[in-house]
Amino acid sequence: MKPFACRYDAVLFDMDNTLHNLYAARFAAADAVAAYKGVFGDLQFSLLNRDTPTRIPDSFAEFCAENSLDSYDEMLCLYDALETLCMRPFAQLCALPAILKESGVKVGLVSNSTAASTKIRLQELGLSDAFDIVVNPETFGVKKPNPLVFEKTLEVLGVPADCAVMIGDKLDRDVLPAREAGLSAVHVWFGSLDQKDTVMCAQTQDDVYAFLKK
Repeated sequence: MKPFACRYDAVLFDMDNTLHNLYAARFAAADAVAAYKGVFGDLQFSLLNRDTPTRIPDSFAEFCAENSLDSYDEMLCLYDALETLCMRPFAQLCALPAILKESGVKVGLVSNSTAASTKIRLQELGLSDAFDIVVNPETFGVKKPNPLVFEKTLEVLGVPADCAVMIGDKLDRDVLPAREAGLSAVHVWFGSLDQKDTVMCAQTQDDVYAFLKK
């Protein structure tokens, strides 16, 4: 593998809508569940930009109540399986952790998903062993957007904040809090519903590579 001349000593990644398109997976799974039940309501819309594990069950409970369905458990189980099966990676970003590690750069994943959910998704993406550290809310007892999660992650990696960068799709959760903690940050706009960041906005996967190069 050709060495990658990275300007940072550590690169932190968000997972959902950064390494893969979670919106597309959720919409496809929601459409399939609704079609299976023969009911077409606002299930897809209600899942937009919601966080597991608490809000998706709430969305399904509301959908079942609104459409007089008594198969909540069945629908939620089917949805969970389909969401994983419908995951589509951003291939260039999924390849990046291995490229960076081969070049001596520390790589970490900082996600607000539970450890169990993260493990399943990383397995599906082929990234189970890709990171030097995987951080979930359980890891340090804090989660994004608390800047402390970035500080603690870098402390474990042994890299100062001014030598690190965070890559993520959420301005309020990934980009701005990371900068508050002293890191650089790249906004993965092609996986985001937010307005474009005015500092480092990656409109394509190639742009992410360009921002990381010396």
